[in-house]
Amino acid sequence: MKTLLSTLLFLSTSVTFWCCEEDMMTVSCDNAVLATVKDLSGLDGCGFVFELADGTRLEPQMLGYCGTPPLPKEVTENPLYNFQWVDGKQVRIGFEEVPDVMSICMVGRSVKITCIEEINPTE
Repeated sequence: MKTLLSTLLFLSTSVTFWCCEEDMMTVSCDNAVLATVKDLSGLDGCGFVFELADGTRLEPQMLGYCGTPPLPKEVTENPLYNFQWVDGKQVRIGFEEVPDVMSICMVGRSVKITCIEEINPTE
């Protein structure tokens, strides 16, 4: 049962980004924090999370959408809409905590990502 739930969660997350364009939408992040993308798909019910320098993990709230285009603005204007998930990628993120959200993964706080910037490794 746990494996089935893990698979369904992973697939629903993947479908959200399946038909995305190549260009990543970035928004300038005021008061952003440094984070590393971590692939926790080996844990039941987990996928990618953001890990802060102090070890705090943030579980991003994903907007799934099933339907035909045009996609609603809350999907296309989401900073994670075209984000390329790569384990170990360094980013700057702005976020808001999302209260009262249940998580299957349970490794960190549920958050809404408000902005994201990739950090060039040569910076």
